[in-house]
Amino acid sequence: MEQHEPSLAGSLLFDPRDRATIDNPIPILKRLQALEPVYWCEPLRSWVITGYDDAKFVLRNDTFSADRMSPFFSALAPERQSKIEKLIRYLSTWVAFKDPPDHTRLRKAMKLVFNPEMVEQQRDMVKATVETLVGRLEGKKEFDFIAEYAFPLPAMVIMRLLGLPERDMDAVREWSANMQLFIGSATTSTEKYSVAEAGAVAMADYFMGAIKERERRPRSDLLTELMALREAEEALTDDEVVGTAMLFLFGGHETTTNLIGNGVRALLNHPDQLCRLKESPSLVESAIEEILRYDGPTGASVRVVGSTQTLHGKVLEAGQRVFVMINAANHDARIFDQPEKFDISRSPNLHLTFNYGPHFCMGAPLARLEGQIAISGVLNRLPRLALASRHYEYMDTMIMRGVRKMPVTNA
Repeated sequence: MEQHEPSLAGSLLFDPRDRATIDNPIPILKRLQALEPVYWCEPLRSWVITGYDDAKFVLRNDTFSADRMSPFFSALAPERQSKIEKLIRYLSTWVAFKDPPDHTRLRKAMKLVFNPEMVEQQRDMVKATVETLVGRLEGKKEFDFIAEYAFPLPAMVIMRLLGLPERDMDAVREWSANMQLFIGSATTSTEKYSVAEAGAVAMADYFMGAIKERERRPRSDLLTELMALREAEEALTDDEVVGTAMLFLFGGHETTTNLIGNGVRALLNHPDQLCRLKESPSLVESAIEEILRYDGPTGASVRVVGSTQTLHGKVLEAGQRVFVMINAANHDARIFDQPEKFDISRSPNLHLTFNYGPHFCMGAPLARLEGQIAISGVLNRLPRLALASRHYEYMDTMIMRGVRKMPVTNA
């Protein structure tokens, strides 16, 4: 069939397993954008969409389903299903993997406890957390920027919101990293299903214990407010409360960690833009938007074709997966002038990093707030911060984009 024919000129090959492509996917994705905007990727057994307008079309179109868990699970043999049963049980409650009417119900309920007004109330807490973390780094001549700043900041913020103790942060990081292999569509991990299952089970058990404790002694935290939604007009089930808490914890730090890491790396690699930001601190909001566009924390968003249709002459059959390559769309020269240029005053900057349409990220206000305060804070307090390497290895995931390690110097 058409989707399995060789690519144009026989040389246009996108292999997401290739290390050079993982680290720098934009060149090949830009070629696809120009020559094959709808591309059948054999290693993924999925379609790859790279253009900005096509990305918006797929993300807002209800003929493309956000539920990639159900068809994946149902296609597995029973013995394989049993190995990830609990993983799918909880991920299937995530609003990110839901279609209407469940998506509408869950999103409406979540907005009661997680909204821009609540986020703005956390500004002072985020500033205090930044001050604490930067204070720990001021005397260090070298350190891992991810492990000692970009990860703990959003992790500490979301854990405080949920009412979880900071001492559990290392366990949370391990569980999240295990789940990320599956959620992020890792392309080279051979054990991602069993590892992700173990991470999900541990995190779910952790939250069930925290919920039981709050049933005995309610608190003033986000987890207690989520529990109250079991009695709301369109009530959440017990599994949905646990699953949503897992989503808040996972999503509340994973994306922002990558935003902060990618952002500081981009600024240090572009000293002219770093100088502009230091001279004009009011540029921080537009700087964050440019970081989100230029090397954002979202590599792709996945949809499943609901009904067979044609796009750019290619037949997308019902049930096939579609990878919407967000960072490629954010570098579409038909939308962004000189997309390869890192410009912290770029305007307009209508990037798609937080998704588009009904699945626009509810955590965007918190990620933006944390990014603005975190990046300004560390660059102002550590003016001699510099990258310790010219090359950083990105994570093997299609969905998230960032590095796990980022050694820096501060001398």
